Amino acid sequence: MGTVRGMDTLIFGGLLATLVAMCRESSRAVVLGAWWTVLLAVVLLMAHHITSSLALTLSY
Repeated sequence: MGTVRGMDTLIFGGLLATLVAMCRESSRAVVLGAWWTVLLAVVLLMAHHITSSLALTLSY
């Protein structure tokens, strides 16, 4: 579970970095590069969730 939370944190950090790059009016290549990197991280996280034995059900 700790690895998943770490990956979530990295994704949100990447989204924040992309937002900062947009607000600073960085070059289009920097913004697109950051966006594609975050998209790749999201795809890899989803693949991990789908293929892992991690139970995604609620348990109390």
